[in-house]
Amino acid sequence: MSLLDDYSAFLIDLDGVIYRGKVPVPRAGGVIAVMQSRGLDILFLTNNSSATPEMYVRKLDGMGIEVEAANIMNSAQALSRYIEENYSTEGKTCFLLGEAGLEQEMENAGMKLLAGDAAKHADFVIVGWDRNIDYEKLKNASVAVRNGAVYLVTNKDATYPMPDEVWPGAGAIVAAVTAAAGREPDRSIGKPDPYMVRLGLERLGAKEKEALMIGDRLETDIEAGNAAGVDTLLVLSGISAREDIESSGITPTYVLDSLGSML
Repeated sequence: MSLLDDYSAFLIDLDGVIYRGKVPVPRAGGVIAVMQSRGLDILFLTNNSSATPEMYVRKLDGMGIEVEAANIMNSAQALSRYIEENYSTEGKTCFLLGEAGLEQEMENAGMKLLAGDAAKHADFVIVGWDRNIDYEKLKNASVAVRNGAVYLVTNKDATYPMPDEVWPGAGAIVAAVTAAAGREPDRSIGKPDPYMVRLGLERLGAKEKEALMIGDRLETDIEAGNAAGVDTLLVLSGISAREDIESSGITPTYVLDSLGSML
């Protein structure tokens, strides 16, 4: 018996689970192929807002994993849905620190994207992972938040796993804006908030007891799954280590060395 026999739906993180940067995690693609051959439901659920679902599809395809855009949900999509449910965006402006994935979703939400000094008067400030961050962007974002903009962020992941090192993540940028603006975000929509997990279950048409959340971070993936009432699997191929479980106080349902260990 394996965990593939116990669940019909799998919510799977990408960074640190399927790959680290551009390097695939060994045997991860094989597990996905087995899931697909059994007709199991799969949704990749990532806090990384930098890429569009179509960009993730191309990246996975380059690693031999064939999925469709509907199999991807990033924090930018979740944030767009949250904005739709809670705010009116008609005629509203937005300044964002982010990349293509976040830009696409905020445009889909119907907001006009601002740049330069005009950004200081934006109605919304949206912060995600931005590898082109500079002082001017941080200044305009913090001034806009001080001026009363709605302040929303994709996630607070302080780090991003790469093959041989760890990079600053979206949370590092959020921390800078928050410190300069003197105000916490109105909402951080990505994991560990259970909102994304619940959206994932909705997309798959799955109940909590039917699903398994798989991730490499205790404080995001596992905490989000636990909060949403689904079983969780921590894989040790990314950020969190086995010894972090006790110190964090966050307990996964299962722990494996990597996704490949599911077989």
